[in-house]
This record gives sequence, C-alpha cells and structure tokens, in this order.
Amino acid sequence: METIVRNYLEIKSLNQLSEIKKLSNNYSLNQVLSNDFQLNKFFYKQIGKNYQWFDRLVWTDKNWIEYVSDPNLFTFVLKNNEDIAGFFELIYHKNRLEIEIAYFGLLKE
Repeated sequence: METIVRNYLEIKSLNQLSEIKKLSNNYSLNQVLSNDFQLNKFFYKQIGKNYQWFDRLVWTDKNWIEYVSDPNLFTFVLKNNEDIAGFFELIYHKNRLEIEIAYFGLLKE
C-alpha cells in the first residue's frame, strides 16, 4: 500500500509573503470567471490520476455543477503561451476568515 502525504501551509501574516519576479513571459495565470465544471473535472482527472485523487471520480455532472457554482470557490488556470499547464482551486471559508488551497497541480505534459 502506498503512503499518501498531505502537507499544509499556514500564513498568519502578510509579512510572511515574499515577492518573486515573473520567470517568463510565456506563462500566465488567470482566474476562471465562468462556472464551466468540465474544466475543473478535466484537471481533477488528469492531474489526480498520478496522485490518488479518487473521491470525486464518482461525482455526477450535477455534483460538479453544484461545486463550481459555489460563490466561495475560485479556480485559476496556468497557461504556457496558450497551452493549459495547470490549475488551482481556492475555497474561501468566510466563518473562519481562511482561504483553503483545495487542489493544486500541473499537467504531466
């Protein structure tokens, strides 16, 4: 049986953040403004197959639509030129004033 390691990151102050310079003009990071569940589902399946992401594989399209329709979910896509390279999902927990990185990953290609 393979061991799955889960890591957590906590930033308690903006002073803990470090600014980095953009490495290349080829890359862009943009928030997805539409609730296209197919995009989140695609990333989950393609990236997740290498990391034992399996809990959502049983989700119906209705489950996915409900998930991406949550106003507290924010999806961002990384592109290399015009090619999709990766994504991450943030979930805002208003009651705790926290933002969770729900999923994060790069396509193997």
